[in-house]
Amino acid sequence: MPIEAPISELGLFELFQLISLTDKRGTLSLTDYESKKNYTIYFKDGKLAYIDLIDRLKEEMQRRDLVGREEISSLKGEGFIDYIIEKQVMTGNTFKVLFEKIVEEVIYPLFLIKSGYFSFEESDFSVPGSLELEMKIENIILEAARRMDEMSKMEEVIPSRDILLEVSSEIIEMEQVNLDRMEWRILSLIDGKRTITELIAEIGDEFAVLKSLYGMIMTGIITEKRIAVDDILRGARKEEDEVEMKLKELTGVWNRREYEKGIQILSELKCRYSDDPRIIYELGYYYLASGKFMEAISEWNSCFLLSKEEKRKKEIKENLDLVTELQKKIFNREVSR
Repeated sequence: MPIEAPISELGLFELFQLISLTDKRGTLSLTDYESKKNYTIYFKDGKLAYIDLIDRLKEEMQRRDLVGREEISSLKGEGFIDYIIEKQVMTGNTFKVLFEKIVEEVIYPLFLIKSGYFSFEESDFSVPGSLELEMKIENIILEAARRMDEMSKMEEVIPSRDILLEVSSEIIEMEQVNLDRMEWRILSLIDGKRTITELIAEIGDEFAVLKSLYGMIMTGIITEKRIAVDDILRGARKEEDEVEMKLKELTGVWNRREYEKGIQILSELKCRYSDDPRIIYELGYYYLASGKFMEAISEWNSCFLLSKEEKRKKEIKENLDLVTELQKKIFNREVSR
């Protein structure tokens, strides 16, 4: 029988410890709702044995200009690995080292997932090529915890991944600038146009990028770019257009009565634009249509506080009164039975 639950109910720290203590062999399927990414992780005798990262390996090989997109697009799993070795693009040992590096880049951020779902099922499996790992879960948990502690400190200085960075003018007055290879590489990419998210996508190692940025910000080598007023207005218009477009797309979802799907779309949109009353207002209706009265009341209360239009506030107040009264009737009916 598989073990499955939302990550909010059973975190990955607890799950990994359970797999380790019971020497489980099987497959973990993990979905991150926020990034919409899926992961398949394999365990053997309580150790991490393999992660399906073939697509990520292909991207890395292409980024290094070692292979072309067309020549590997149809290759999957072991066929891709055999191709790399046979064509002598890399030796088997070098390829495994690259794979292990990518595994480390992927596995630790998984412990930061706040909204997602997992399912673990005991089963037999085979690992493609010679990529089987024997990573002790205790070591993974300790490193993940250490990184989370560091990440919390970084987030105080880097609160958002969407900010733009630029080289500080103070660097000219510095007598000596000591940077490592990663920091020089990042510095060469900072142009006032790339966001931190784009820098991570360009380099690939999220934790290493954030750690390097944190160090260079603290030493005054780089700083957040000052955005002109017209750039701010342009960004606000872009946000408004995106929200409006998403809300129009939801018309079909509502008409098809796919209320749970609408809740998921609006919840993801709310994560990005938490103070937009239009999103919260719509979310209230979707919760109400799903029979989730408490959630609907909570959303509309928030919307009432955020809304500036008196007409909209009056409508929300009427909705709240109706739903609250209906909820009372349902509760009283259940109690009297």
